[in-house]
Amino acid sequence: MLLTILGCDRVMSTYNVFNETEDEPDHIASGMELLQFGTYTYERLHPPLVRLAVALGPYLNGNRLEVQRDGNIIGDTMVFHDGSRALHSTGDYWGSLRLARMGVLPFLILFFSVTFVWARSLHGEWAGVMAVALLSLLPPILGHAGLATLDVPCAATVLLALFLFTRWLDAPTMRGAVLVGIAVAIAWLTKFSSIAFLGAGFALALAWTRPKVAWKQVAIAAVAGIVTLWAGYAFSVHRLDEAWGPHPRIDTILEQHPSLRPAFQLAMTTPLPLTELVIGVRDLGRKNELGHESYLLGESRRTGWWSFFPVVLGVKTPLGFLLLALAGLVVTLRTQNKLPALYALAIFAVCVVSRIDLGVRHILPIYPLLAMCAAPLIVNISPRWVLLPSLLFAWTAMDSVRAHPDYLAHFNEIAGNQPERILAESDLDWGQDLDRLAKRLRSLQVPSVSIRYFGSALLEESGLPEVHALDPRTPTTGWIAISAHYLYLEHAIDGSYDWLKRYEPRQHIGKSIDLFYIPE
Repeated sequence: MLLTILGCDRVMSTYNVFNETEDEPDHIASGMELLQFGTYTYERLHPPLVRLAVALGPYLNGNRLEVQRDGNIIGDTMVFHDGSRALHSTGDYWGSLRLARMGVLPFLILFFSVTFVWARSLHGEWAGVMAVALLSLLPPILGHAGLATLDVPCAATVLLALFLFTRWLDAPTMRGAVLVGIAVAIAWLTKFSSIAFLGAGFALALAWTRPKVAWKQVAIAAVAGIVTLWAGYAFSVHRLDEAWGPHPRIDTILEQHPSLRPAFQLAMTTPLPLTELVIGVRDLGRKNELGHESYLLGESRRTGWWSFFPVVLGVKTPLGFLLLALAGLVVTLRTQNKLPALYALAIFAVCVVSRIDLGVRHILPIYPLLAMCAAPLIVNISPRWVLLPSLLFAWTAMDSVRAHPDYLAHFNEIAGNQPERILAESDLDWGQDLDRLAKRLRSLQVPSVSIRYFGSALLEESGLPEVHALDPRTPTTGWIAISAHYLYLEHAIDGSYDWLKRYEPRQHIGKSIDLFYIPE
């Protein structure tokens, strides 16, 4: 309990340091739409559970969306804009943002609690305490737990589902099966990537344990899961054709097999439950197919790299913890209680083959499993060998203290002083330092600034001086502020801001914005 309280306190201490990050207004607007208008059309790429949690505090505080829009024609930019305007709608931006971010705290508490209970059941009470201690020191966890986003809630609910599934494998009961079904549904309602994590983890566990399947219990678990999923969408019923949009592949099939057209039309026009979930999973599949522009070691690519997540774990994880985790993984795989290690490998494999490489936030569910593997090395090791793991734990703790409050942009010693050479997306720059920039420019009494800012925060509400757009091709003089996202990722795409890279920044603002002064 003490470790959980301390972890939550460290997270909450960052609320007033960082303005909204790139994705937060999207989630707040989507949850606010559901609370305010009873519809869920802004963006179905993610399910509603966490979005409701992060929108509830601001909604009860009086924050509101200005208009109700038709989500079927709305663009992503408008979603972010509406979410940002909602945060400003009461005149207390920072208070509203703090309330939104507090919606993630229950998931963080769940995260620590399941880690403790699971590690205790495997290795004893002090191993459970040590697993939570390790987890509560990790900057990737602390950084993303301080944002109104989906990544820590996804990690927490995936961990819960894996734990309950493991208990059900050990003792298959009807009650256990129902709990597994509900937990899986909650994870799906948190983030759709949990489907891949749980599918890979369950498959690997079943292949290893080869249990005698109780099909009646499986059926009951499926029913419990479907009902929970439908409840998560407020038992809504919709027609698929209302939001499905173009489907060229299906059109091609129907042209080749016209006899299927009546059945397809019936399916598309019949009101059905969980249509939002179906559309969301479809949209996620399309996004994975198309990829997303990302950055690694000075190169940009839309379809990702197999090496992205090994590099991310290698530079974003404190080295003390990383060494403990690798050693614990090897030891755990040689014991009878190897399922946490197998789950960690399954999650790692899912991330490696993904075509969307956006940062350590997408692999957060691996950390509690690694912590459970590492904890016994510290508390159950022979006294003659305890010095080395104790030193690695102390190294992890010191790295965590050094990272405060910039947990989000923390890198370990491997990255050196120029982490932007390795990563430049949400691992470094998620638009979090605009308020720091405004404060610094005010202290310097800067009258105007040319800026290229990556993020969704509203420039007109940020307290900046007179703002001019920074052109990627035309050299500019005077005060210049640019986000790392553009100076490195966009430069890697098409050479943008090549002229600016010839200068040394006058100052780094936080971890994500460079401030230049170029005399005329």
